[in-house]
Amino acid sequence: MPRKRTGYNAACYYDGKLLGRCTKADSDAYTLLMNACGGDAARVLREYAYFSPELKAILEKAALMQADRSRTGGMFHAPRSSPWGEVQSCEVLCPGVFLVSTASHGGTMVANEVAAVLSPAAKKCGFKDKGYICYEEDAQESVVLRELLDKKLWKIPDRIKDKERFEENLNQSIRQYNPEYWRARQSGREAAEAARSTAPAKEAAR
Repeated sequence: MPRKRTGYNAACYYDGKLLGRCTKADSDAYTLLMNACGGDAARVLREYAYFSPELKAILEKAALMQADRSRTGGMFHAPRSSPWGEVQSCEVLCPGVFLVSTASHGGTMVANEVAAVLSPAAKKCGFKDKGYICYEEDAQESVVLRELLDKKLWKIPDRIKDKERFEENLNQSIRQYNPEYWRARQSGREAAEAARSTAPAKEAAR
């Protein structure tokens, strides 16, 4: 005879993500056990034997998320520290790319795991620090935003009403502070446009 399911009146979360609905007793147990094991879900599963099916599934999800975080070196998780100090706020531009601010300064941090999205010219504009390529907010950050816009990995937020002006200011900043990158970008765009324009002619000649 199937077990009668108790009504769910609580939920469990990890890193801001819902892991599953459960009873209040399971939610309390999840918090207590995670605290007892330093937040290590895999350790909870190893050291404690008795869980409801719902709590066990929740802990297994948390363990998988923690394993993924370890493998990706924090690619999908906001950095807590930066070259400019302790991170006070962080905006995820796309997976692995973080716009951070500190008490005194800030910039953009690109995890090494996703650095391949940047062109060689863009990488030269930043500096490496503890698993990230970092870009100062005053001068180099525009390079990363330009790259993400060009590759459609990020779009200008809706809170910015005049998007054309924002983009022009971005370009002006790059021309002023990173002229070598701007020349490399323009050269690459011209080469791509030339290749596109010659492709139909080559197809017709076949």
